[in-house]
Amino acid sequence: MDGSWNPRSQYLIACLSESVSLIPSTPPSQRSEASHRSSESSPSLLLQLPPLVHTQHCSSAPTSARPTCSSSAAPSPVATSLIARRQLFMSSMAETPLPQSDAARPDAPQPGTNSVAVSHCHSQVSSLKRKNNKESDIWQHFSRPDNYDPKIQYTLHCGHCDASVKWLSANGTSAMRNHMKICPKFPKNINANSHRQKKITSVMKSSSGAENVNPIALWKFGQDVCREELARMIILDELAFKFVENEGFRRFCSMIQPLFKPISRVTIAKDCMALYAAERKKLKSMFLKSKQRICLTTDAWTSNQNLSYMCLTSHWIDKDWNLHKKILNFCVISSHKGEAIGRRIEECLVDWGIQKLCTLTVDNATSNDTAITYLKRKFFKRNDSFILGGRYFQLRCCAHVLNLIVKDGLDELDGAINRIRAAVKYARSSPQRAQIFKSCVEKEGIDCRRMLCLDVTTRWNSTFLMLETAAKFEKVFDRMIDDDDKFKKELEDVGGPPTFEDWEDCRLLTTFLQKFYDATTKLSGTSYVTSHLYFSVVSSIENKLNTLMCGFDPCLKAMAVKMKLKFHKYWEPIEKMNMMLLIAIVLDPRYKLTYVSWCYEKHFKLESSTVVELTEKIMDTLNTLYVEYQQLESCNASSSSQNDELEVDQPIFAKNDDLSEEYEKHMAEVENNVEKNEVKQYLDFPREKFMDDDNKCYLKIKYTFDIRKEWASD
Repeated sequence: MDGSWNPRSQYLIACLSESVSLIPSTPPSQRSEASHRSSESSPSLLLQLPPLVHTQHCSSAPTSARPTCSSSAAPSPVATSLIARRQLFMSSMAETPLPQSDAARPDAPQPGTNSVAVSHCHSQVSSLKRKNNKESDIWQHFSRPDNYDPKIQYTLHCGHCDASVKWLSANGTSAMRNHMKICPKFPKNINANSHRQKKITSVMKSSSGAENVNPIALWKFGQDVCREELARMIILDELAFKFVENEGFRRFCSMIQPLFKPISRVTIAKDCMALYAAERKKLKSMFLKSKQRICLTTDAWTSNQNLSYMCLTSHWIDKDWNLHKKILNFCVISSHKGEAIGRRIEECLVDWGIQKLCTLTVDNATSNDTAITYLKRKFFKRNDSFILGGRYFQLRCCAHVLNLIVKDGLDELDGAINRIRAAVKYARSSPQRAQIFKSCVEKEGIDCRRMLCLDVTTRWNSTFLMLETAAKFEKVFDRMIDDDDKFKKELEDVGGPPTFEDWEDCRLLTTFLQKFYDATTKLSGTSYVTSHLYFSVVSSIENKLNTLMCGFDPCLKAMAVKMKLKFHKYWEPIEKMNMMLLIAIVLDPRYKLTYVSWCYEKHFKLESSTVVELTEKIMDTLNTLYVEYQQLESCNASSSSQNDELEVDQPIFAKNDDLSEEYEKHMAEVENNVEKNEVKQYLDFPREKFMDDDNKCYLKIKYTFDIRKEWASD
């Protein structure tokens, strides 16, 4: 270690270790001259010293070149000490011989110098350095080996994450410091990362308040990805293909992403078809792999162009109990005949690879009965296509039946409804008449933000909304009789403007129809299951009609009688109702079988013997359905196990004789018959309490019963 010290370094360290703050600097004008003169009389070592140090400490420099203080000040004691030390060092260097290894260095002193003096000076410098050398704080996180060899590389381990770091004494501690910057368990890094993560997640919060947990990654623009999302927007928002050619949309795209290349309406149409093909392929693959049992709904109508259309929609619940709805086909059919509809549905199901069917919901047209018969005949030959042999495959649309029932009741007040409809149509027929209506609203001081709306004669719920809104503007229509001369004349064809009696009937009618409107809205939902609501809605409507028939209002009583006749046509006798709808209400843990029995006796006014008979029929169907699904599950399990079994040679004599095996089978059957099956366990399970939101009450069979969770989802 001593031989590695440079004489120049020895001198500099020794000098700079003292406080030289009191020594004045040499003027710049004298610095070059002093350096030149000192180089003539000093050894070669001094030629390489900085001019400032040299002129400050060189005693051989002329008096004019030396640093001077004020005339009244004597030389500083520190300056005197430094000058004396330099003279001692230079005199010793003149007599000390250099080692063989140092002789080749260009800055080495001449031979003949005193080695004892050099060693003494070096020891002084080394002691000064050791006094200022403090231990690095990095050793608080790493364990330094005892008695380490500077020439050997050691492997040290981090005290936080136990990571290994290579360390050589000559290289310092930079490798360990670099590791501490990225150490995942270092408290300083953990606090910094948590603060940074909070800042990022707060930026990524959506408008709904939910945080986006997707990892952050570098985003790269892709023209194809943007075109695919643009096609999705066109489809979801039902925009025209020409939308992409609008100037405003293109200006928006150029501002938000200049790299996006605008496309034409022809290109976006092709992208939409390509997106449809990709989604269709994924859905078809799901049907083929999962072999999901599907519920279908279909409807047919004729357009203004005299073309017949049919729409086929599928509904199913996946293994995660999520409800799905997909339109399978929207096509032109040759006619509204039942066989044509059935053939088109068959082609669609075969094309999609759908083999298992649950129910098909249709309206009450007679052609649909023919279509159902055709599908049963075609799919009956295939195994496991229907539930219980297709006996309950057809379902009548409850919303459609409600529409027919209410329309028959509205005929009793046809005159009042026609006059109110004509008044609404007049107020909406032109901008001038709409302005007159608005001025009448201001004069009457009516604060209502709802606007007048016309109804569709084939949809009674639109008639209900029209009457409900028009009743709020009764005073406005009365004022229009005086303010607008044409108003009264235009309505002469329907018997004149609405009278006071017409508005009274309108208010009674809207109150009465509110029950049917709520039922229709509830049963028309597509984002939740509605099968378990069917029986309760029918029961409540039956109760409402019975109450009105016993009321005192002659108008509502006549309406209820007429609606009751239509109700009997489609929903009575009650024992002819589709059994799958009754099973659906039984599977609701809030109702179960006791609710059905109670409704039979309370609302439908059935005798006790009839109630017992119908309840047993439901129970028998429920057990039969359970057994069918149990057999299907056992068949699937056996087929899967047979595929996994290996064929091995069986011994001639088995371990157990035939009697013992037969006895085991017998006892298994006896024990299974004694124990309750899952249907009985479910019915004996305590009933769930009602909640404010019906959709939050999920079926408990999802968590408790293994077999029934499959056919309950169907």
